[in-house]
Amino acid sequence: MHRPIGVSILAILAGVAGLYEIWRTAFFLGLVKVTVVGQDVTFTNPQWGQALWALLIAAIWFWVAKGLFEMRAYAWSFGIYISLFTMIFSFFAIIGTSTFEQEFPVMFIAVAIFMYLNYPGVRDQFMKHEMSLLTPEQRAAVEKAQAANVAAAQAMAAGNTTPPAPPAPPAAG
Repeated sequence: MHRPIGVSILAILAGVAGLYEIWRTAFFLGLVKVTVVGQDVTFTNPQWGQALWALLIAAIWFWVAKGLFEMRAYAWSFGIYISLFTMIFSFFAIIGTSTFEQEFPVMFIAVAIFMYLNYPGVRDQFMKHEMSLLTPEQRAAVEKAQAANVAAAQAMAAGNTTPPAPPAPPAAG
């Protein structure tokens, strides 16, 4: 399997984002403190909602890191979604009660992952590897579905108002 060096770096960064979310969970539970402008900040009572949310995000980041390292197609799409969600979540956290310094590490990682995964050709590498994992029967079915999608797109682009013929039923046997 050929994994681009950029994808390996992204897998490591996704793991770091997961570790950061674990640290955040400990912060919300009051287990660690943060020093901001010379002042110690800590929670005296656990913030269970925020802690569980950070733990869920950490689990997703670790899952994406594993998938990126293995060049799985789900990691490409889920990496885009979780990085976009993380950027939005961090932005609203900064508007709320968090600080830019606290949100910057995970926001930077999310922006880097989002931009790299949307770089031309990266998606194709993931799809090529995913196709290599399929059996010949599965590969033939995917190619048949892709051909049907192309035919449907061409028919719609041509302004054809009659729907394409339904596929033939599978042969018995």
